[in-house]
Amino acid sequence: MSKNRLTAWLRPALTLFALAGIFTLAGCGGGNGAPNNPYANGAGSTVLTVLPTSVSIYSGVPATLTITSGTGPFTAFSSDSTVLPVSSSVSNTVALLASNVSADQNVTITIRDAAAQQVTVPVTVHPSLLLPASITITGNPVCSASGSTLCSGQDGTATVKLSGAAGAPLAGRPVKFDVVLGTFSLIAANSTSPAQSVTVNTDQNGLAVVTIRVPVDAVTQFGTIRATDTTTGSSVIAQFTISQFVNGNSVLSVIPNGKVTFTGPDNKTCASFPAQATFYIFGGTPPYSVQTNFPTAVSLFGVPVLTSGGGFSVAPNGTCFTGLTFAITDNAGRTLLTPPTVDNVVGTGPPSVPLAVIPAEFPVGGGTTVCDAGKGTFQFLASGGSGTYFASAAGSSGSVPANVLVTGGNVSVTFTGPAHGDVSVNVTDGTSVKTSTIHCS
Repeated sequence: MSKNRLTAWLRPALTLFALAGIFTLAGCGGGNGAPNNPYANGAGSTVLTVLPTSVSIYSGVPATLTITSGTGPFTAFSSDSTVLPVSSSVSNTVALLASNVSADQNVTITIRDAAAQQVTVPVTVHPSLLLPASITITGNPVCSASGSTLCSGQDGTATVKLSGAAGAPLAGRPVKFDVVLGTFSLIAANSTSPAQSVTVNTDQNGLAVVTIRVPVDAVTQFGTIRATDTTTGSSVIAQFTISQFVNGNSVLSVIPNGKVTFTGPDNKTCASFPAQATFYIFGGTPPYSVQTNFPTAVSLFGVPVLTSGGGFSVAPNGTCFTGLTFAITDNAGRTLLTPPTVDNVVGTGPPSVPLAVIPAEFPVGGGTTVCDAGKGTFQFLASGGSGTYFASAAGSSGSVPANVLVTGGNVSVTFTGPAHGDVSVNVTDGTSVKTSTIHCS
């Protein structure tokens, strides 16, 4: 009887102990004694998603990729940063701005999140449909004697051509023309309403044309116009000259006239300061104002010019250009209609390379070596500079017993007797000197 009573109270107690053990194991992550990893098997993180999954862009036209899910922070990498550079550290948006390309280029953008997830987005970079010189400004023949494109009170045209693959014309494409700077307006075909912004479609030859109208009270200035392919966002800017119809050629003159050309130091570089040219103005009514159509490519000194016979100077800043000209006006509003022009072009020779000598020391990486007759020859290689080299060896206290031989870019040092301490091997190309060191024991 007592045995049955023991069984009656013991059985529920054992059941409670068993349940407690199960709950304890579950709280410890299945009995392994450690809490669950919130990122294990993707737990606690969201799948990395980037939109769009592939994209086509055009050179010079901004675009974006959007990170819609994933675990920040995010990083981005480009398979070709020359064509399509990206910032390595991004938030939820990856900005894309491709460099100029001459043919389609395929680039892969890789995006990673903090949970080690990775997504790749293929990007096709197309060449810009509008080339830098693709706007053609046609002036009025009556204004041709002024040397400017248009005179006050006249009409002209702006034409742009859109070309696709292999130069094929793109017909029926909307092109937006905008007045960027200057006193003029634009008129679309079959319209009489002047506006600061006009959109027209290209014809079967890929040409889009608008009329440029200059009011009669326009003063001498530079006009700037922009054309944008609204489909891709590609745009191009062109400048032209507007002259007030006041001919100053009979009373104003500038020397030197014609063209002045700056030439760079090598075939990769155009000229920069201290290169400069000075022009002198005569006649008319001083003072004279001077402006240029490439204000960011040069610096002007001595303007305005206060006296007849006074001069102003122009100095390039390294930017290459052709056809820089001047708007020169006297105090009575008379304008020199045939001003001089300036070009800045690259030179003809190869770029200079600094003198270099390797190795910088013997033994390479440190230590000392025996410097004595019959102990071998120390070889150095010179490069860059003028290409013609001379060399000598000296110790801390003067000359050392060594023969130094230069053959082309090879410099050989052979000791004819014992030397100790540091021996300097001095190599020069006639302009600069590079020194390597032999650490003698």
